[in-house]
Amino acid sequence: MLHRHACAIDQEARFASLDIGEYQSTLGGRIKIGVGPVLAVSTFPQALADFHHSLPGIEISVETGISNFLYDGLLNADFDVIAAAVPEIALPENFTAVQLFTTNMVVICRKDHPMMAASDTTREIMGTFRRVGFVEDREFEKKSRRFLGGLSDQLQPILQTTSLTIMFGILAATDYYAIVSDLIVPRARREGLDTFSPLGGLWQLDIDLICKTTLVTSRPLQFLLQAIEEHSKLG
Repeated sequence: MLHRHACAIDQEARFASLDIGEYQSTLGGRIKIGVGPVLAVSTFPQALADFHHSLPGIEISVETGISNFLYDGLLNADFDVIAAAVPEIALPENFTAVQLFTTNMVVICRKDHPMMAASDTTREIMGTFRRVGFVEDREFEKKSRRFLGGLSDQLQPILQTTSLTIMFGILAATDYYAIVSDLIVPRARREGLDTFSPLGGLWQLDIDLICKTTLVTSRPLQFLLQAIEEHSKLG
């Protein structure tokens, strides 16, 4: 309990120092960012480069993970801010979420996968193959069950990983498939994979910037928000 209070005090002190630095010739300090795999392999690196160019004196640490991991870390003050899919639970009253954009979920698999040969692959056909997913991705399971109902039971992962590199490698070597955000598609295609959307489509995914309400108007987070939004539009 004392550790949690100490982390909160440290966070508030660091951001107070960052805001005070706005009135000085340079702005320094430290910021801890958590980012989901969707952003990590798409627009976030360029946005982070712009952020660092605007505020070069700030030390930045970045960690990637699925939304459940990032959200828990945010509540424990392991991160100052996260950019990821928002868990489908109510945020604590002292936290806020700023929507960045919405993406569509699609299927990725190897180019010569049997499902790629058909022009009318259904979600039921997908259930006859095995899926690769992210470790303990509880939010995926919730969205899958709400969108697909009982069919979601056929989409349980045969393999789970925290690494997109491992995911892509497994998909390239097997008849497995993965369901991911369409932001990952350019990276997947560079790895020799391809994509399709089944008949009836899949669900959408909202990507948000989440932090304490007291921090969202701070200068560093406003710069970060602006950089992510700009590169998402260029996307």
